[in-house]
Amino acid sequence: MNKVPTAREIMAGFFATLHPDTDIYDAIDLLRKKRASGAPVVDREGKLCGLLTEKDCLRVLSNDAYQSLARGTVSQYMSAIGSCIDAETDLFRVAEAFLETNLSVLPVMDGDKLIGRISRQDMLRAIVNLQRDVRKAEIAEETALRLKSNPSGITQLQKIVGGHKQENVAELFRMMRQ
Repeated sequence: MNKVPTAREIMAGFFATLHPDTDIYDAIDLLRKKRASGAPVVDREGKLCGLLTEKDCLRVLSNDAYQSLARGTVSQYMSAIGSCIDAETDLFRVAEAFLETNLSVLPVMDGDKLIGRISRQDMLRAIVNLQRDVRKAEIAEETALRLKSNPSGITQLQKIVGGHKQENVAELFRMMRQ
C-alpha cells in the first residue's frame, strides 16, 4: 500500500486565528468570508485555548430570546478542545479522532506549538487522494505483471531482462518458444 498521509500533509494552514476577546460577529464574518468551518482560538501568548466552529456561531441565535441579537465575545461561544491532532498522526487515526467528536475542525500540534487545522473537508480531500494513489499503484502493478508474463515487443523485453540474472533470462526465452 502507498504511504498513508499524515496530519501535517493534509492539514490546512491558518487563514487566521481568533482571540478570546474578539467580538463574536467579527469572528462569524471572518469564518463566512473564508468559507471556514472553524478556527482556533489562541490567547495573547499564542497558546491554544479553544475552537470556534460554525455550530458555536449558531448559538448566538439560540441563546437569545428572539427579541434582539445576542452580544458577546468568542470566549463566550467557543468550544473547549477535546482533542488535538499530533502532526505525525496518520489519516486513519485522524478519522478516528473526528468520529469521536462533534467538532468539524481539529487543531494540529507539533509538540506544544499549534501549526494548523484539519477540517472534515480536508479529510474528504485526503481520502480521495489516497484512493487515487492506491488505484494508480494497482494499475502499475497489473501492467508490470502483464508485461512480465507476456512481453509484446523488444523494448518491453529489454526492460524485463535488465533486472534479471542471465540464467533466468534464458529460462524466459525457453518458455516463450513453447
